[in-house]
Amino acid sequence: MNTLWRHLESVFHVERTRPAFGAGLRAALAVGVPMVIAAIQHLPAATWAGMAGLFVTLVDRGGPYRDRALSMGAMTLLGAVMGLVSALRGSDGSAVLFTWVCVTACGFARSYGDTPGLMGVVLANYTVVSLALPAQNLTDALIRSGLFILGGLWAMTLALVLWPLRPYRPARAAIAVCYRQLADRAEEVGRWPLDGPPAPVNVVELVDWESRTRQSLEGARDVLASTRRARAGESDRGEHLLVLLEGADALLALLVALPETLEVAPREPRYQALRAEIHRAFAEHARDLRHIALALERERHEASPSTWSPDRARRVMASLSEEGALSDSARASYSHAIGLLVRMREYSDALLDVADHLEDGRPVELDMPVGPHPASQRSRPLLEPLRDNLGTDSVIFRHALRLGVTAALATALVRVLKLDHGYWVIITVILVLQPYSGMTFRRGLERAAGTLLGGALAAGLVVLVREPAVLLVAIMAFFAVAIAVKPLSFSAFQVLLAPALVLLAEMQTGDWELAGVRIANTLLGGALALIGARLLWPSPEHSRFPEEVASALRADRDYLLSVAAARSDSEPEVREARRKLGIRLLSAEASFQRLLTEWRGSSRQLEPTMALLAYARRFGAAVTAVAASLQWHGRQDLSPVASYAGNVLEDLALAVEHRRVPSPLPRSWVQQEGADALFSTQMDRLVRQLTVLHHATVRAAPQLSS
Repeated sequence: MNTLWRHLESVFHVERTRPAFGAGLRAALAVGVPMVIAAIQHLPAATWAGMAGLFVTLVDRGGPYRDRALSMGAMTLLGAVMGLVSALRGSDGSAVLFTWVCVTACGFARSYGDTPGLMGVVLANYTVVSLALPAQNLTDALIRSGLFILGGLWAMTLALVLWPLRPYRPARAAIAVCYRQLADRAEEVGRWPLDGPPAPVNVVELVDWESRTRQSLEGARDVLASTRRARAGESDRGEHLLVLLEGADALLALLVALPETLEVAPREPRYQALRAEIHRAFAEHARDLRHIALALERERHEASPSTWSPDRARRVMASLSEEGALSDSARASYSHAIGLLVRMREYSDALLDVADHLEDGRPVELDMPVGPHPASQRSRPLLEPLRDNLGTDSVIFRHALRLGVTAALATALVRVLKLDHGYWVIITVILVLQPYSGMTFRRGLERAAGTLLGGALAAGLVVLVREPAVLLVAIMAFFAVAIAVKPLSFSAFQVLLAPALVLLAEMQTGDWELAGVRIANTLLGGALALIGARLLWPSPEHSRFPEEVASALRADRDYLLSVAAARSDSEPEVREARRKLGIRLLSAEASFQRLLTEWRGSSRQLEPTMALLAYARRFGAAVTAVAASLQWHGRQDLSPVASYAGNVLEDLALAVEHRRVPSPLPRSWVQQEGADALFSTQMDRLVRQLTVLHHATVRAAPQLSS
């Protein structure tokens, strides 16, 4: 019951983002203009151009113009080819075989990413429609393909020439607010007095500032997630914004930790010059943050080169050390503060470079110290993704086979029963079936609810009016509003898209009773999809999630070991280990989100599992802090803590894999003598994070084994 309730909640869930009114109106024009021309010129065949406008518009997921042009152009050409082949008449047996081959291949397109995967779904849908409505002869089939190309070119003209949209503008504005709040805090710390406390310290105000910044970060995270979820294909701009968001989160931690370090540091007059340099670095850092905010808000390059450096503070401290003016407590506190300034400088450089590349869409080849590592820019052989997913252990391979077999069975059933508009059954199978069981059930609910409500809406409208001109306006309006509300609610998108498609089919055929037919066929297709998901190579998430978590824990271990063996965090082995850790953590977190769609218990019971993922990421962040300070430490020996933590992490990974409680923590490692203060602090933090991670694994064991 809890699972069903969560699915129902997802059906009625509304995202915190703005409607895409511009995209909706553009979609209405892409479909409506060819339909108007067909009606005025009495050319029924021209409606294929309107269908092409819809399908090509659907694969435009935003991002750099080059990527959008490639995806829309590929859909136009592939649609024309597949439409030509499928429009030629054939036997029922050949139709079933063709459906199996085509839909399986389209499902396998997910090997190349989400955007090709989406294109595969859209292309499969168009192929099914064209197969169900065969052409009279080769000439008619060629005309259909030509009209599809014209419709696709019209949609591309709207999107890329006449009416380009900026789908990431809300996310950019939300992230810019975060950077402005961080800049305000940095400026405030930079104005602290040198000879006394930065006060009077108002704890309530400090908490309010942190709360406001955290709220802004989470709001920006929601907006960006909604934008990227609505645009399934990853764009470089989306990746850049994600890095900027994660960078703001990392800088928030620094802007909390560094002022606390300054508060406990000695404030004697002899240290005022050192404090002045640290305060100046804060003020300069605030300028960098405001440059990034301007680049986000104005959508043009604003990130000018920054000149501040922690070297001036280092030189002042070295001078004090030569004079013997540094006490042990001052040396420890200010060494730690300067170490944090080094990290702040590193973050600032990287984030300014990302902001510099927001508009040109070019990948940033940087060793990013914050957030998920950008995708590797090494080119991959064209067939490598296919080879990687050729095997029954691949989720994509199993999904493609399941999709093709179920669609072929649906085609055979439609042909045997001679169902009216039976292609709606097959389309429903293609749209509902997802690589994961829980997602299939949720998509089935959304599709069924949308079709029932939308079909009823179409039936009611047909009763009131059957004037073609009025219905054409209604179709355009439904398309426009459906696309506009899709970022807010996929269910609302389904509800509004259903009457548009029903009315479009009714205008083509003259059959005004198709709403009930669509509802019946949708329910049949949804049932077939659920049966296929349950019987054909099922992919329950609870069986994969522990392996995903174990992989993330091992990536934590490998990252620490690579750092322990390196002299600098810029070494390729360290960069690659950090990149792999980011990928593994993202994969585990995505698996957890899918697990939620299948979980039958209370969401509160999953809190230990959520903590396990959170502390796996925090441990990785602690290792990143150590890596960023490798050269500053003067080559401290990391092997004792690396050996200790590596063994614990391997045991945790095995415990998660085998669904058991991990072994008790061994006796803690012994801090080496002569270690500098910052190194000791970082090692203590690393071990504390490991202890919390171990505790989270113990608490999560009952949920992982259920």
